[in-house]
Amino acid sequence: MSGRNTFITEEQMILLFDPDQPFLRWCKAEDGILSENRCPFGPRWADAVIMDAGSTDRIHAIGYMLHNGGRDITTSVTILSQELLTRVERCVWLLPEHNDITLKIAHYWIDTLPDIPHILFCNTAFFTDLPTKVSTYAVPYELCRKGIRRYGGYGLIHQWAWKKTQSSLNDQSRKLLSIYLGNHTNIAAIRNGMPLETTLGFSSLEGIPSSNGCGDIDATIIFQLHSAGMSLEEINRLLSKESGFTGLLGKKCSFLDIARNSDSDKTAARDILCYTILKYAGAFISILGGVDSIAFLSTHIRESLNLISDICHRLEFLGLKCNAIQDVNEDSPLLSTTDSRVAVYCMQCNQWKVMLEEAERLLKRGV
Repeated sequence: MSGRNTFITEEQMILLFDPDQPFLRWCKAEDGILSENRCPFGPRWADAVIMDAGSTDRIHAIGYMLHNGGRDITTSVTILSQELLTRVERCVWLLPEHNDITLKIAHYWIDTLPDIPHILFCNTAFFTDLPTKVSTYAVPYELCRKGIRRYGGYGLIHQWAWKKTQSSLNDQSRKLLSIYLGNHTNIAAIRNGMPLETTLGFSSLEGIPSSNGCGDIDATIIFQLHSAGMSLEEINRLLSKESGFTGLLGKKCSFLDIARNSDSDKTAARDILCYTILKYAGAFISILGGVDSIAFLSTHIRESLNLISDICHRLEFLGLKCNAIQDVNEDSPLLSTTDSRVAVYCMQCNQWKVMLEEAERLLKRGV
């Protein structure tokens, strides 16, 4: 919460936090190197972080990821003031298992290191201005007023994708389909830098099936399960932790398992993932009024190349033409040929790196 006009040097460290209940993940950025770690979020979490950091003296700034900022947090990256911290408290109910951790670690570090900049990242802020017809559920309006609406997610990543494609296209306004491939695969439709649609809703459970989450289902299934004797807590765990591709296969299954597709028993799960991506892609392209660019983003981009190739092949009716996908060139992420009607990008995406770039940009501007 400092007002110092300074930015990171080689001798200093930036700490970045992201709750992943029941764990706390963090990343040290020092000497140009990113180093990730995690521990259970229990009474001694701070000791684990301090032991990993080595010393608090070198910590120059700290950043915190807020997964759902509701209607209170409307800026993706900002200095965490006391007034903003109060607004974060009002957002805890939206995603308590993550937001509460963010609030607690922010309180701890602000009390411990009050004279350094503290930075808040919000993963839903990019989608704050979704059109009302997109963000509104068909439920009684009183519930809408109380905050029951679609908030989206992974906004920091989709904003990054927009900036990267614009940089490659000489800053032209484009219609972009941003497809994040991972354990929570999701898509955003972006026109002129503004999101028009997203697959994620009130939480990340909505949309495309994930590694552990069910994705879109008929809501009456919840009542059927409850009437069969399951508690609400058990249903929540079933749909968010024990469903998705793990549930379909009856064993732990990550996005990487599906992308590699080395086992025949994962073929059906891969087909469901591909189909759902294509279903949403078709709908979003219609909403955009066509598409100029498609960006595929993933932490595991090389392992995703076969899946990306399959999706691109099924989108050839758009006039999309791609070179043979053999590897990823981070300096030239364009996959499409010169005569393709749609530009296709393939981008290695690291959330920590995106957070660090945004933090350094903010600090260099002066805070």
